[in-house]
Amino acid sequence: MSASGTQQKPSSAKNVSILFGEPEAGLRHALRAALNREGFSDVRDFDKADPVREALAKGEPDLLLIDSEMDEGEADALITEVRHNRLGKNPFIPVIVTIWEPTRELVQRVASSGTDDMLVKPLSPAQLFDRIRALVNNRKPFVVTSDYIGPDRRKDLERESNIPTIEVPNTLRAKVKGEPINRGNIDSLIQEAQRDINDQRLKRNAFQIGFLVNLLLPEFAKMEVTDERIQSVDRLIQVSRDTGERMKGTEYEHVSSLCSTMIRVASSISDAITLPDEKDISLLKPLSEAIVAAFNPHDSAVDIASQISSAVSTYESKKQKN
Repeated sequence: MSASGTQQKPSSAKNVSILFGEPEAGLRHALRAALNREGFSDVRDFDKADPVREALAKGEPDLLLIDSEMDEGEADALITEVRHNRLGKNPFIPVIVTIWEPTRELVQRVASSGTDDMLVKPLSPAQLFDRIRALVNNRKPFVVTSDYIGPDRRKDLERESNIPTIEVPNTLRAKVKGEPINRGNIDSLIQEAQRDINDQRLKRNAFQIGFLVNLLLPEFAKMEVTDERIQSVDRLIQVSRDTGERMKGTEYEHVSSLCSTMIRVASSISDAITLPDEKDISLLKPLSEAIVAAFNPHDSAVDIASQISSAVSTYESKKQKN
């Protein structure tokens, strides 16, 4: 695959299904023509985000190429839905986002959505084909945190981390390489990877619940209501709800009552954020410890508590520096 034509074009490129969202007609037509010349004949292009969303929901594309500012920034929300398995049949579809003005805020927002790569416009077809080739040959594995699902964004992959990586299905690679595609096998691989993703998300959520509670408790000793208190309580409710929804049908389903209680307690605190009930505050720590322990049955409670305490200290230190 080469824009210069020095390498033989893969005959199997014609089997790759690409969804291409670009609001500017001239650029959209030019890049589609370039893709066609390169052998990618199954390219559907759109000038709005909603048709892209519909195509993802109904089809089984192998690559999504989309402009970051389609419909005023709808692209990153769309990608997040895909990665969280709320849109489409394959949450692991490779994604390339194009950007006109790569401001720090926009780049951070797009990266946090779970995209594989970003290209700054104006761009050449050769640049695009280089990025597609990278997704075929060297796609990064996925990682999961309490607020991110997507390709590993760490620059230093040799750096030690307690966050495991997950290899996900890549139909783009399979089709470009001319490997046989069995839809049933692909679906099974997607389901298996999704189970791994869900399991990791539940464990990261449990850690986040412990982190938020440890962050919150000192806040209740303060007379004034801080933004930290409000945001941490809101986040605690959100993470607990996500955890409750994700554990359905898993080996952790028995923990649902603890999450329901945490949601009720945190919601009660949120409703009385200025002067929350002492009984509610006293329930936060034992509830969070029980939830963390339930998702980490083989780990020492002391070690987990130490990790959470260390995470809080690191967070507080960074906050003070900023």
